[in-house]
Amino acid sequence: VGNSENAVLSQVYVAMIVHLLLAYLKFRSKIGWSLQEMIQLLQLNVFKRTDLEAFFKPPGKISKIDASYPLLAMAS
Repeated sequence: VGNSENAVLSQVYVAMIVHLLLAYLKFRSKIGWSLQEMIQLLQLNVFKRTDLEAFFKPPGKISKIDASYPLLAMAS
C-alpha cells in the first residue's frame, strides 16, 4: 500500500490478475454465479486451504447437504 506511481501501478496489476484468475475459474467450473459472489465466498474462506477449482466445482447428484461440498456446507 502506497501512494507512489509504482505502488499504485502494482495495486492495479494485482487487481487485474485477481480478476482474470477468478474469471478463468468461473469459466472452468461453469458456475452460474457472478464474480462478486465468488469474491465474497473467497473472503469467507480466505484461510481455508482448498484447491480453488475444486472449491467452485459444482457437485454431482447430492441427496442431502453435507460437508463434502464446501459451498453447500457453508449455506447450511
